[in-house]
Amino acid sequence: MIREIISPYYGTRARRHTLVAIAAQGAFFAALLAVLFYLRWAAEAWPHPFHFASLIMVFGLTMFAMSSSVTLEISVRAAQLPDPVPAIRWMAISAVTWLTFLFLEVVEWVRLVFLERLDWSTSFGATYLSLTVTHWLFALGCVCWIIYVANDIKKRDVVAVALFCHFLNLVWIVLLFSLYLSSATLDGI
Repeated sequence: MIREIISPYYGTRARRHTLVAIAAQGAFFAALLAVLFYLRWAAEAWPHPFHFASLIMVFGLTMFAMSSSVTLEISVRAAQLPDPVPAIRWMAISAVTWLTFLFLEVVEWVRLVFLERLDWSTSFGATYLSLTVTHWLFALGCVCWIIYVANDIKKRDVVAVALFCHFLNLVWIVLLFSLYLSSATLDGI
């Protein structure tokens, strides 16, 4: 029963390689999060640089990331149809939503680095930038992979890229709670 449910997710070589990459990147993110939790526990004072407007930006980022997962799932279903055009369109929408996410993340970094004076020299700055820059780079790789798969959708594995996209969204949700919401303040609303 369970084997029948999960077998489509490791049924091809590309999917198995994707699962291995997800496991390695998951361990990497877990190590970075462990460093974050340790530094936060050891710090005398932890900054709260995320205000109401910043949280709205973060929730916007979350919506774009989740939209990408949804559009990739629709693309997986559409790729099974004889006409590849709908699947390619949904993959293009997914790539655009990830690109919007990447742009908004850069806007957030600019605000934090130049307005809040966040840099690598503080415990919070180093862990925040390490986690978000790493996630940003993996999301950029996901966009490139989406475009690569969309160029020949009948021969390339759409499910593998969707698995990676879902993993990135899971990591983003963990970052949302462990990094953004835990370091937020609603003063001055």
